[in-house]
Amino acid sequence: MTYREAVARITGMRGGEMAGMRPGLERIEALLDAVGNPERAMTLVQVAGTNGKGSVAAMLAAILEFAGRRVGLYTSPHLLDLRERIRVDGRPIEEADLADGVEALGTLLARLDATMFEALTALALDHFAREGVEVAVLEAGLGGRLDSTSVGRPAVEVITRIDYDHQGYLGDTLEAIAGEKAAIIRSGVALSAGQEPAVEAVLARRAALVGVPLVVEGRDLHVRVRAASLNGQWLDFEGPGWRLDDVRCGLLGVFQPGNALLAAAAARALGAGDAAIREGLGRARWPGRFQLIRHDPAVIVDGAHNPAGARALAASLATYFPGRRVTFVVGTSEDKDGTGILGALLPLAERVICTAAHHPRAATPASLAELARSLVGSGVGSGTTRVDTAATPTEALQMALSEDQAPTICVAGSLFLIGEILVQASENTDIFRQTVRCG
Repeated sequence: MTYREAVARITGMRGGEMAGMRPGLERIEALLDAVGNPERAMTLVQVAGTNGKGSVAAMLAAILEFAGRRVGLYTSPHLLDLRERIRVDGRPIEEADLADGVEALGTLLARLDATMFEALTALALDHFAREGVEVAVLEAGLGGRLDSTSVGRPAVEVITRIDYDHQGYLGDTLEAIAGEKAAIIRSGVALSAGQEPAVEAVLARRAALVGVPLVVEGRDLHVRVRAASLNGQWLDFEGPGWRLDDVRCGLLGVFQPGNALLAAAAARALGAGDAAIREGLGRARWPGRFQLIRHDPAVIVDGAHNPAGARALAASLATYFPGRRVTFVVGTSEDKDGTGILGALLPLAERVICTAAHHPRAATPASLAELARSLVGSGVGSGTTRVDTAATPTEALQMALSEDQAPTICVAGSLFLIGEILVQASENTDIFRQTVRCG
């Protein structure tokens, strides 16, 4: 089996585009049993929550690598290449190893009617075991209770801020969503971001039920921002019996100090020292999350795909670019809360260009523009905000860059959208010089 054939096989499986997802642990347990239960060969860390999971996982993996551990990192979705989801010491799985893994699991995948995410989780853990990984950091895909990453007995569980997303699968209330995510607490020690009181109560009940210590931001863990610029953030951390001051975090955004605190606390629980925390947080990279891809004019890309993420993005823009009006390039999935996302961004918007990623779940530019105009008409943001459409993300960015007075530009609404913009940059397509004048 070639690498291209393997990718086609994986992405064509049930759940490849989120459709037909079947949460449950029976199939992943059968897959792991068939390959010798690789999850038992390494220390596990599971990261769940609504936003920030990938950032915490990436920062934690970077810290552990600088601590001298051999680290496997499993995340989703990918931006440019499927292999990004499975990394060992920062390096994506080789094409040949991915193809061999898919081929080895082939018959069993078909017999179990496994989903894409289940297949990739099994493949990742098997690859980690073969590569001698000591610590595997696993980002939950959806929820937690029935997520494929909820295998084995983790040494540390991390729960980032919980908010509304995937209500069709997880429930319509914060308490219901929290219940699904709290279920990852089952062994070792649990760390939580600061939560709404109702959510914190759900997490506390779960931790007490299974006898796992729960360490919470705002109560047991604290972070203070000393300074922040487009060159990084300088943070002071404090936890039970420890303190670490003036740590540089290379990731930008007002939401990252809390994520960095969780990563640092998890790393300490796994035995990493202060030097590794400093080096890991300073050098960690996680593309597509308040990422500056051009300085003049400033172009920010952010995968904010739910209202909470959009609110955090708006707060970051107001902090890093105070008083600046923004041209947004926005594309969302049709099953997302477009009203909540646009409602958070429009107060900062001088212009909104609605577009769509090349993805079957993408909302049409016309439907997004209609929604944006309706919100502007109802008084959300400025009544002078312009709303336009573009057929592709590249065309939308070119339209934003064509303005005579260069604005601050932000591309947001979907990681699929961000991935397409970053693909263009990675292939050396000069999207910053090709401009489209629009009347």
